[in-house]
Amino acid sequence: MYQGTRNAPSTKVVVPFFILSASSWVAALLFLLFHASSILHKPFFNPDMLVVTHLLVLGFMTSVIIGALFQLLPVIFLQSLYSEKIGKAVFYFLLAGVLGLSASFYFGIDGGGLTLFGTLVNIAVILFVINIWGTIGKSTENPVAKLFVRTSAVWLLITTLIGLLLAINFLHPYLRFNHLELLKVHAHIGIFGWFIFLIIGVSSVLIPMFLLVHKESKKPLYIAYYLLVFGILLGITGKIWSTFYLLEIGYGFVAGGLLSYAYFIYNVYKQRMRKNLAYDLKKSMASYIPLLLAIPVAILFLVEFNSKFNLSVFYIVILLIGFISTLILGMFYKTLPFIIWLKVYKAYVGKVKTLLPKDLYDPKILKAHFYFHIIGFLILAISLVTMETLIFYIGVASLLIGAVLFFINVLEVATHKRKEL
Repeated sequence: MYQGTRNAPSTKVVVPFFILSASSWVAALLFLLFHASSILHKPFFNPDMLVVTHLLVLGFMTSVIIGALFQLLPVIFLQSLYSEKIGKAVFYFLLAGVLGLSASFYFGIDGGGLTLFGTLVNIAVILFVINIWGTIGKSTENPVAKLFVRTSAVWLLITTLIGLLLAINFLHPYLRFNHLELLKVHAHIGIFGWFIFLIIGVSSVLIPMFLLVHKESKKPLYIAYYLLVFGILLGITGKIWSTFYLLEIGYGFVAGGLLSYAYFIYNVYKQRMRKNLAYDLKKSMASYIPLLLAIPVAILFLVEFNSKFNLSVFYIVILLIGFISTLILGMFYKTLPFIIWLKVYKAYVGKVKTLLPKDLYDPKILKAHFYFHIIGFLILAISLVTMETLIFYIGVASLLIGAVLFFINVLEVATHKRKEL
């Protein structure tokens, strides 16, 4: 058996993150379905939008990413997880934080609940950073991936610390500038620092591996790293000190970094030996189209383009649901089945014929999930531009049907028992 798989942690450490993630995805879409007016007709900073955003970024995305990292990093970097006890503690702190923050936003932003549950999220993140750095710190494998993953963990900690500062400001106002400016910094570090760095780091190993590409150049990734780091730092400086030209340069650097990463993916895709992609990989590759669309939308957002629709919500939805969610949902089918397969069949590999990871879920449900998700996202994006409530409902309903189908497949995989062939 491959050396890295021997280092894989217990499924009790990682599977709860996947269950929380799939549940949060369904919950966020259900919430969207009953709060159309807040999404279509109110400014981004409203309680309903904050509930949805935190269910998505903490409950759905961050949860599954943490679970996947605890499983994948020992495989990618040939090191055992630093501490399984810390891994379990991260889950409980994160779960309490997500539920508490969502309730606090929904029932009133008074600062007390946000500070308490924001503190729990920060404890979870500090423990997560300790586990990540402790796991891959001494590894010499995949240096560019290591660079991105370690940096992403730091960006996540900065993001949640800024969130906590905002919560304390609701309790005891102390900021001498508009807190909405700090909120924008909080959101952008979360998206471009945490998610993008992590996605680039992990995909730089997994996508070439899944597409059977072995000699890809890593140079575009190093260029992307430095452009993104400088871009984010310039953006933060420009936003806090209201220096517009620094903000413009920062956005330019970030756009350059994303294009350099897209160039890496394009080269890998062009060199692939596996020509016929499975649906899970098709879904992952389709997610890069919204990422490219997000760049011109971000420029319009930066120059404060006077649109008739809510440009900030449109921008966030493209990034969160169009790009990150689509990519994560595709990768779900690559990670969770493998985790469960390893647990159930590891002892039988090489001795008897066993099922494969892809046999642990229903492929027909996967295809239906794929189509409902893609169609739902496109209709939702159109509804945000046209501001038509009926179209919004159709888009969210389609996404929700896809989420339920996805949840069925997740449960089928998570509860799989050994079958003999």
